[in-house]
Amino acid sequence: MELPAKQPASTRALALPEIITSIMHQMDMRTLITAQRVCQTWNNLIKSSRSLQQALFFLPDDTLDPTKPRIYNNLLAEIFPSFFPHITSTSTEQTTLTSITFVSNHKPLKKYLQPEASWRQMLTTNPPIRTIGHLSYATGMMGLTWTQQKALPQKHGLRMGTLFEMLISLDRYDWNNSSIWISFGGERPVNAPSELFQTGYSLNADRINEDWQLMLHEMDFVLVSGGNTDCTDPTEVDDPEWVKSDDEVVWEGVVACYEELGVKMSGLPMETYNEGWAMWE
Repeated sequence: MELPAKQPASTRALALPEIITSIMHQMDMRTLITAQRVCQTWNNLIKSSRSLQQALFFLPDDTLDPTKPRIYNNLLAEIFPSFFPHITSTSTEQTTLTSITFVSNHKPLKKYLQPEASWRQMLTTNPPIRTIGHLSYATGMMGLTWTQQKALPQKHGLRMGTLFEMLISLDRYDWNNSSIWISFGGERPVNAPSELFQTGYSLNADRINEDWQLMLHEMDFVLVSGGNTDCTDPTEVDDPEWVKSDDEVVWEGVVACYEELGVKMSGLPMETYNEGWAMWE
């Protein structure tokens, strides 16, 4: 009777979960995600490994030093580049929808917006973002007004699906007429100007700047949106003064795709906790 051939040492080694896990820890995120499709064994191994799930940003890693800048989810930062401002930037980086890699064509857009898409469940950063706020402001004939809102603490961290829908929940007017950006707060704020408005001869901006600084101190993440109010009406398609921006066109496409897929946009419920105003002087 012929004995079965002895397997090479390399083959036997790759059958050990500890060896495979060690190798997988050297993979970049895109390769690691693809590795889940190799076989059911690898898929189960990746899903059952806490460290690999942390590497894929599906689980939080609270062992990281909270005094240092958060680690971005690099895969998401490639797909949504303006949602992840440069840590060393010296100027305020705007958030745009046109920068998203999959929005230029309907077919990939429809694929990415599927409710089961894995990117939706990914954490945006590690350590995770748990306290989230929104500061909106408007300038008009009478002066400056602003509103501050906050969400309930996100126990399991801010997921990309929530962040994406938080931004898409802004309306047409915001994506046409407003400045929109993301700031990370805490001990070392990122993409966060020290003042939202400079106090000049025509406006006392001390109050809004104080509210802004306190918000940055208290929140891990702040969405800022605002601009000048005017008399055009974005709900009237025949308004001759209304000209769509590139971001507004993308926003329309995303909203239409959600409707086509029958997906309900959940966004992130918020409550208003402060309002302020300053008159022109």
